[in-house]
Amino acid sequence: MLSRRVHLIALVFCLIAPRAFAQGDDDLLAPLTPSAPATKGKTTTKAKKPTKATKGKKPGKAAEAEQDDETDLLAPLVKKTELLVKFNGGTRGTRLLVDDKDLGPVSKNPVEVDEGEHTVVVRKPGYRDFSRRLTFKEGERTEVAVSLEATAGFVSVKADIAGARVLVDGEEKGRTPLDDLLLSAGSHEIVVEQEGFRPESQRIAVRAGKEYTVNFNLRPGALAKTDEPRAPVLTPSAVAEPSPFTQPPAEVAVSKPLTQRWYFWAGVGAVVAAAAVGTVVATSQPLSPDSVCGGVCDGVINDPRAASAGGLRF
Repeated sequence: MLSRRVHLIALVFCLIAPRAFAQGDDDLLAPLTPSAPATKGKTTTKAKKPTKATKGKKPGKAAEAEQDDETDLLAPLVKKTELLVKFNGGTRGTRLLVDDKDLGPVSKNPVEVDEGEHTVVVRKPGYRDFSRRLTFKEGERTEVAVSLEATAGFVSVKADIAGARVLVDGEEKGRTPLDDLLLSAGSHEIVVEQEGFRPESQRIAVRAGKEYTVNFNLRPGALAKTDEPRAPVLTPSAVAEPSPFTQPPAEVAVSKPLTQRWYFWAGVGAVVAAAAVGTVVATSQPLSPDSVCGGVCDGVINDPRAASAGGLRF
């Protein structure tokens, strides 16, 4: 009996609950704008006055404004034909040209172009131009990697005197301070000169794509003249004044011929005497052993007479 009552209560609750939730949904879907308070016993409705057309405005202005708004809303949905340049290195001083039309400096953002075939050129001072013919498809982005080849070096000339003239290989290039001066690869002579100062020069070897900084210190002309020697070593004067601190050069004795020296002839005489003695000894008769010993010798070694007899004589 109790279970039947529980089932009956549950059935009634299931029938009543959907209506309550439906009513709550209607309240949530009601308009958020507050309704005007109703006056007791009277319902009043205010009719809107028709708007008057303003003078001087054309009737098509509103339509054009609505069309522009629709175009702005649809713009993000329309794909553009773009060009993206990927540049290797610093982009300072680079310019992007499409069909000889300058589009400004190269950046990391894409540039909008027309569809079709175009010539893309990337130009930078001191580098060889990059040129390529590309075909752009509608609504697609085309990417191109650019690497420029250096053809010159970058030289900065600085001096302690501002406004001094800078000459490179005899040709004036500007005034100090001078930055990003383009010079071809090789050796160059840089001269900096200013009125009232002594010119200064330096020679540098330039490599393509490298940066150089050359500093100059100019000296006043009067000070420069006092520093010059009176008698430079490279340009000696016609008559040189002797200096008390200079030692006279040592005298160099002139050597005599060998035949005029005494020891030469002394040696010659000794050789001649020795030769004469040897000649006399060789041509004289040999001495006998008996004459040497003063009688009969007890023994003679290498006696020629004994050798001829085939033995030794004692």
